[in-house]
Formats: sequence, C-alpha cells, structure tokens
Amino acid sequence: MANTFRETVRSKAYILLNLVVLCCAAGITYSIIKLDHDQHIASLSQDARQALHEVSNQVQHQFQETVLVTKNIENILLSSEAFKEKKIELLVRELLQENPGITTYALAPDLKIARSFPETADSSIVGLEYRNIPAQLSGVANAYRRQTPTIEGPLPLVQGGKGFIMHYPVFERPQGLGAPRFWGVISIVFDCETLFGLQENNPHLAGEYSFGLAPLPAGSSLTPPRGTGSGELIARSRFELHGKLWEASARLTHGLPPYSPQSPYLVAFALLATVALLAGLWAFRRVALKKQEAHILLAEAISTIQEGFIAFDEKERLVSVNQKFLDYHPKVAHDIRLGRTMEELLRLWVEKNQFPVEESEREEWIAKRMARFRNPTGPFLLEVSRDSWVKVNEAKTPHGYTVGIWTDITAEKRAIDAAEAADREKTEFLNNVSHELRTPLTVISGRASFLQHAERLPQARRLQTALVSSSPAPELRGAAEAYQSFISEQAGGIAGSARHMLRLVEDLLDWTKVARGKMELDLQEIEASDIARSVAEDLRPDAEAKGLSLTYDANGTAMVNADPVRLRQILYNLISNAIKFTKNGSIHLSMLQAADEITFSVTDTGCGISPDNLDRVFLRFQQVDGSMSRENGGLGLGLAIAEQLATLHGGGLALESELGIGSTFRLTLPRPARACALPRSA
Repeated sequence: MANTFRETVRSKAYILLNLVVLCCAAGITYSIIKLDHDQHIASLSQDARQALHEVSNQVQHQFQETVLVTKNIENILLSSEAFKEKKIELLVRELLQENPGITTYALAPDLKIARSFPETADSSIVGLEYRNIPAQLSGVANAYRRQTPTIEGPLPLVQGGKGFIMHYPVFERPQGLGAPRFWGVISIVFDCETLFGLQENNPHLAGEYSFGLAPLPAGSSLTPPRGTGSGELIARSRFELHGKLWEASARLTHGLPPYSPQSPYLVAFALLATVALLAGLWAFRRVALKKQEAHILLAEAISTIQEGFIAFDEKERLVSVNQKFLDYHPKVAHDIRLGRTMEELLRLWVEKNQFPVEESEREEWIAKRMARFRNPTGPFLLEVSRDSWVKVNEAKTPHGYTVGIWTDITAEKRAIDAAEAADREKTEFLNNVSHELRTPLTVISGRASFLQHAERLPQARRLQTALVSSSPAPELRGAAEAYQSFISEQAGGIAGSARHMLRLVEDLLDWTKVARGKMELDLQEIEASDIARSVAEDLRPDAEAKGLSLTYDANGTAMVNADPVRLRQILYNLISNAIKFTKNGSIHLSMLQAADEITFSVTDTGCGISPDNLDRVFLRFQQVDGSMSRENGGLGLGLAIAEQLATLHGGGLALESELGIGSTFRLTLPRPARACALPRSA
C-alpha cells in the first residue's frame, strides 16, 4: 500500500511539474518577445539617429557650400571685371548640379528680384519686390541688420510649396571712410522634400525615414531632451547654423512596427522548446523509473551474492555494502554505516580486532592498506580474524568509485598452506635422501673404479708374479686372466651405474637448492668459449657411442659474467638431453656473441617436440614422451635446473622445435660492460 501511495504522489507531482513548465514557458516566451521588440525599437532608433546624423551633416554641408559659392558670386558682382554675368551663371549652374535641394537662386539688387536661376523654371518671380512679400521680408531685414546670411523656414514659397530660404546680404565696399552701401540680397531657396534626400548617398535608407528641420526659440538648449518623444518620432538632434539653433527630427515612414521580424521565429522556437521540454520530462521520468528498477535489481543482486561487496565514492565514503560483507566483520558490523570513510572504518576494524598485535605497527599497517585502497593493483589476501582469510579484489570505476569484492578463501588458504608444508617436507626429504645417497654412491663409484682396473692393483700384480714364477699350467693362467677381465667388466658396469645415480642425486640436490632459494652463484668474468669447447669434448664419446656426431664452433672468444661450474652444468644438461633423445644424425653446439649478450645454441636432429608440449619441457619431473623416458631414464630435472640457473645468471633459456625435424635450445647470457671479443677460428 505504501508503494501505491508513493506512485500516486509521484504521478500527481509529475502532472503539476508539467503545468509549472507550461506556465514558465509562456512567461519566458512573453518576456523574450517583449525584450526582442524593445531591442528592435532601440535598434531602429539607433539606425534613425545614425541616418539623422548623416542628413544633418549633409544639410549643414549644403548650407555652408552655398554660402561659400555665394561669397564668390558677391565678389564678382561687386567687381568691375568683364563677363560678370557669364561667370555668375556658370557658378550658379555648378552649384545647382551639386546640390539638388536648391530649387531657386535669385539676385535681388535693391530688394527687387532681377534674375533667378534656373531661368526657365522661376521666370515668374523676376521683378518681385521683397517689400511686397511680408512672409520673407522679415528674413531679409534680419540679414540686413546682422550683415550675415540668415536662413528662414520652412516658409510658403511664391512659386508654391514650402521651403527654406537663405538670404545673403550684399554690401558694396565703401569709398574712403564712408559706411558700406547696401546693394541688395541674394536669396537661395531649398526645397523641403529634396533637402533631406538620401537616395544619392544612402539608397538603402531612401523611403524608410521622413526628416524634418525647424528653428528653435532663442535660449533653447543645444542638447535635445532625453527620449524620442511621442508617436513615430524616434530620433532628433540639434545644431547651430548662422546664429540660429535648429532641431532635426526623424520619423519612420510607416510608423513603429507592432513586433520585431524575429517574433514569429521566437514564438515557433518557444513552442518547439516547450514540446521538447515536455518530451524531455517524459523521457526523464521513464529513465528515472528504469533507473529505479535497475537500482532495486542491483541492490537485490548485491545482497544475494555469496561474496562480500562494498563500494566507496570518489571521496572514499561508503555508498553500498551487502550482508555477506558484514558477516565477515561481526565485531564492527553494527558500526558500518553509509557515509563513513574508508579510513574511519579501517581504524575501527583495527581497534576492534586488535590487529596488528603490536600497537606501534598499526599506523604503518593502516597507511599501507589505504595506499593499496587508493591505488588498486590486483587481488590480495587479508586475514580478517584468527585463522580466517578473504581474498580482496578492489578496482577503480571510470567515475572514481572504488568497488571491492571480498571472497572467503579460508578453506583454500588452509589447503594451500598444507600443500606448501607438504612440498617443503618433500623437498627436505629429497634433500636428506640425496645427501644420504651421495656418500655411499661416491664410495661405490670409487671402489668400482678400482675394480675396473684390477690388473693395476698390488694384489693382482703379486698374483701375476706368482703365476709366472711357479710356471702353472696354461689353463690356470688363462682362467686367472679371464677372471680379472670379468671383474673389470663388472666393475665398469657398477661404476657407470654409480655415476648415473650420482648425477640423479646431484640433480635432486640442485633442485632442492633452487626450490628453497638457496642456490648461490660464484659469478666471475670467465672465457665462455673454452668452457663450451671443454663440455663438447667431454660428451663427444657419449655421442659417438650412439653413432652421433657432436661438433662445436664459435665466432671468437667471449667474456661472460657467470659461475663457471654452473655454466658448465647448463651446457652439460642441454647436450646430454640432446644425446639422450637423438637416435641418429648430429648435435651441434655454437656460440654467437653480440654487443651486449652471448647466445649458446644446441641443435639436434632428434624427434622434435610438438607445439602443444613446448610449455612442459622446462617443468620439473616432466618428459614429453613417457616411453622414451623409460628407455633413456632420468628424473626430468635437467632442463628445469638449466632454465633456473639461466634465470639466476640474468639470462634466459628458450626452445625452438619442430616435430620430426629436431630442436634447438638457445641459452642467452649478458656480457660484462667492458667485455670485448677477439675473433679467432673455431
């Protein structure tokens, strides 16, 4: 019932979460669209300010250029040079071409328009007097009083429409000390529509904005008020020109947009994001349910396995443990709680188990155990209580967690200890038996050697002298010689068997030394080729007795750091093995030296060894072919001892063999650092 209640609560919480997500998505979408609209309006205002700045500069430039040209025309009017009319006409025509905003350029001496440009368009205003045009007379009077150009407007024009009029007063130069005489005015009309035209300089802004220019009352500030005003007015700027303050304004031709161009895309993106978020919540709930099921399954699996399980997070805090692990540690089971660190649990375990016994060793033991925990290198054995052992296998996960599997191996440990004890007893027994056998075998071998050469003994010589001096019958002398020959022959067999048994005993003794780690080497720099040559010569009679040829060659003399007795033993065992298992053909011993090592090779033409049996060759008490072992004898220790001796020398022993063709043993030994080879023929 509790599980059903929890599932109901989770379902309602999931629905509530979806509603909250929808409300948040709607609010965020509205905020984003409003912010985008505000940014769009701000961008439009910025663009309008930039365009207005360009237009204002263009208008001021037109006015300034007009003043400069008019100044030149004034100089021509007041000069006495010839062709004044023609020069004035050329200057005005050039001005009108460069400034399309100028519609009329009129000369009004004595305030009566005498000539206007272009003549075809404005011939109707010629003859008009400013005294009869009240709307423009104030501007002319202002120019006269200030004796500087003035700009008025926007004003209704005589020829129709509205425009701006610049009145440029012209004064004749005075004669002597008299006052300058007022000649008249030059009036320039600027059309409102074309004055702010941007088609030529900024075609992309043409038609997008409408601009205005109006004079400001005296005393107005040069800085426009903050904000853009009301309606579609989105930018304005102020500047001073010819003693008057002007304000330029810009409006959007089609008004402010209700939304930005990106708003539809933002709405679509918001809808897609909401759908994706809801789908993500649904997928997350599905994953959470599956994860919860997997967690429950994992917890059940961990609790049912027959090994102890424990896991720590990346901060070495306990995150999971099963009952089997607690059973391994009954003294601290009630203190093992989630969240405790490995070091805390370890110190608690040491305190409860009083291990190690010596308190001075406990901190060092804890430090070593923590080092192994933080850097796992493989399984190890741990004694958790008296005569109770577990195998601990710890490993790091990719996320930094440490997982440990604890397996009870008390029975296996006892069996291993018993087997090791039995092996030690066997080794000691073999060692004792070998020592006990070697002494009588040595005596037997020595006595047999005496009997093998009985004719050289003093007793045999006295018997021979007595037989010669007493002149016995030939049969008696023949019987005595036959008896001596028989004794020598039997003694030779006894000596050979005794030597064979001595070799077996020596092999057993050597193996027991190796097994107990008590084999000691008398390492020294020796000449290796002489030892190899000597071994080959010693064993050549044994090879020839089986109809085999034994040869040796080397590529020069070579110094090697080795025990001469043990090196001889290795080569002796290898060649003896080759003689033993080669029925016909040859055996070849060679020595090849390189810069840092020397390699001895023993090659035979024996039966060879199959690849499946190559790994058994160097095992103790092992021979690949049991029938050949019974035929040739031996304990199967020669090659095992040779390999161990090669390893103790810092070298190695390897076998290459092919069934039915033969085998090659390669003994590799390191050379001394200062060793050198002197080439000579083998």
